[in-house]
Amino acid sequence: MLRAFFAAWLVTAAVVTSAQDDEPKANALYGKDITVQHLGGQFEMPDQNGQKRQLSDFRGKVVLIFFGYTRCPDVCPTTLSRMSRVMTLLGRQADKAQVLWVTVDPERDTTEILQNYVPAFNPTFLALRGSPQETEELAKKFKAGFSILHYQGAVLVDHSAYGYLIDTKGRTRIKLPYDLTAEQIAADIRRFLPAD
Repeated sequence: MLRAFFAAWLVTAAVVTSAQDDEPKANALYGKDITVQHLGGQFEMPDQNGQKRQLSDFRGKVVLIFFGYTRCPDVCPTTLSRMSRVMTLLGRQADKAQVLWVTVDPERDTTEILQNYVPAFNPTFLALRGSPQETEELAKKFKAGFSILHYQGAVLVDHSAYGYLIDTKGRTRIKLPYDLTAEQIAADIRRFLPAD
């Protein structure tokens, strides 16, 4: 009798566990949680208007940071367009989020080019442009890869396509794969915003 009861309990527990695994988790994130990697940290770099920006300037906001270059044929314009859509989806919460786009090609991406490029996607977006050394140091903080190759008079740039979500306290929390939708990114941002 006891053996039959125990067997029935095991079957019931297995069914319940299986059903729970099939249900979406309320706190699930679309991006990859990288909190334990302790990426990023404080930095200082001029924006497209020459104003020096620090991560601490955006304390209290969720910061989305990406690396790219203005001549990028696909990844960068797609990402910036998607982030503009994210801001629309956030509605009145959009003022609690800040997009930072760091050029990995500062020698060709002049301040004049950046002034016309990044704000064209959204006037609140900021482009950061440091020296080649500053750019490399900031990319290393996020383990964001990029390379610039000069070949037969041409400049070939390769860079990682993902971005990073930094919470309102300045901690890098989420890696945002390139294939996330605007809706998914907006949902992840909302998880780190204080309740109204």
